Amino acid sequence: MSANELVNLTNITKVFATDDIETHALNEINLKIDQGEYISITGPSGCGKSTLLSLLGLLDVASAGQYSLAGHNVETLDKDERARIRNKEIGFIFQAFNLISDMTVAENVELPLTYRKDLTAKMRKDWVTDALAHVDMSHRANHYPSQLSGGQQQRVAVARAISGKPSIILADEPTGNLDSKNAQAVMTLIDQLHKNGTTVCMVTHDPHSASRAQRTIEVFDGQIVSDQMVNEPAAIIA
Repeated sequence: MSANELVNLTNITKVFATDDIETHALNEINLKIDQGEYISITGPSGCGKSTLLSLLGLLDVASAGQYSLAGHNVETLDKDERARIRNKEIGFIFQAFNLISDMTVAENVELPLTYRKDLTAKMRKDWVTDALAHVDMSHRANHYPSQLSGGQQQRVAVARAISGKPSIILADEPTGNLDSKNAQAVMTLIDQLHKNGTTVCMVTHDPHSASRAQRTIEVFDGQIVSDQMVNEPAAIIA
């Protein structure tokens, strides 16, 4: 394990079983992500990329293989311990924003922090203030999601993702519900997070968004078929 290694997936397999049918969503995935990397994951619908992101985010468990995240061997942990590590180490940005309609912007951003026993109420408030300032949404702290545009809601979702100072941001089609202008603004924000040292792993169908990453990974039929640095020749995996 290198000093900068954040994620290490070794022979990760995911099988979904229904009745007499087994679907192999992922087949012996091997992937390493270092701190500070900016990665995009691409591939056709149904190829396994969203399943891979769910496993990376500890929202699902592998059928086989090993997963190390920030030094934790997470495949051996129970549900509560996985939830604790997920809350501390991972920030999520979803296509559908996933904001709670009857909570204010500040309350939405603070919500994941309320499960952190290592934070005082003052620390939570300070971190929320910092996160909203980072995405230029401080002036909307007391508004509700219904009072915001789609682009503003996604900015709030980004603030929520970074408020806990996670080790990695996982973004699932972060511009999928946005028009081109707001999509550009959100991608610029994600670019800036990376420039400030945040590790980013993004699933996207959009070639333009994918090209902004340092490293692009292509998934097909549950396997990584290409892993390349941007502007360098593809490293095709047999």
